Amino acid sequence: MTLPLFLELLVGGLVVGGLYALMAFSFSLILATTHVLNVAHGVFMVLGAAASTLLVRHLGLGVVPAFGLVAAGFLLVGMIFEAVLLKPMAGRASGEVLVSSILVTFGLALALEAMLGFYWARHVEPQPIFALHPRISSFALGDVVVSGPRATVLGIVAVVVGVLHLLLTRTRIGKEARAVAQNLAGALVIGLNPRRVSRAVLTIGIAAAALSGGLFVMAIPLNPFEGLRLTMIAFTVSAAGGVGNLPGALAAGIALGLAEVFTGFWAGPIWSPMMSLLVLFAVLLLRPAAILTGQGR
Repeated sequence: MTLPLFLELLVGGLVVGGLYALMAFSFSLILATTHVLNVAHGVFMVLGAAASTLLVRHLGLGVVPAFGLVAAGFLLVGMIFEAVLLKPMAGRASGEVLVSSILVTFGLALALEAMLGFYWARHVEPQPIFALHPRISSFALGDVVVSGPRATVLGIVAVVVGVLHLLLTRTRIGKEARAVAQNLAGALVIGLNPRRVSRAVLTIGIAAAALSGGLFVMAIPLNPFEGLRLTMIAFTVSAAGGVGNLPGALAAGIALGLAEVFTGFWAGPIWSPMMSLLVLFAVLLLRPAAILTGQGR
């Protein structure tokens, strides 16, 4: 393997890993704060990718205003999702909430995937593929040619991760979310309202998932039926990095992204998806408590 090829694969792995970390952190923060395991998380990513593709490629909007509309629209979707599907679970034990949320969101995920694939194929394109191709020129770093869109995605992911870190550590809602995730009883003692915090985290998490989908298809195309696969990846990264742990999610996401890219190069693309399953099995065997307790936070 030549050095330019290695560096090109490295950049590709960092882009994929950063996207994995971004989608996994919103997933794990919802789980840590609300005890809701949102199986439809990856489907919301695909819906965000579809909405971004529709606005940019078919309606002619710019990427920035399209992403703004997607964020606003999915904030509303998140509020409806919380009020209709998850509000009835309020007040139950955390174990009951976990099991109920898996069943409810799994059914929702299947329904949304089927509807998206059917109506997109019928009204937009016969072969549904969600992808954005912004006109961003590639550039050279020595002998390595770096894709402009992928470099842009990597830069945006770095900025978003930084903003999330500040949100969690410097804002009131971030501190309240961390308090509820770490010690619910203690949060109640000091007067926090877990219901309000959970609603805010869930709504923002779904909007973040949709935006992650828009960023994702700037680098990697998606089809309507990849939502559950993306949820599994988010779950794997969350388990490996620790639930609700931003630095852990970033490290685990980048490690998985690099592993998939280099595995695809050496063994063939068909073996890349196996890496997330291998990582999940390893976590289940070596530190299963991390999945729900968030070790390492």
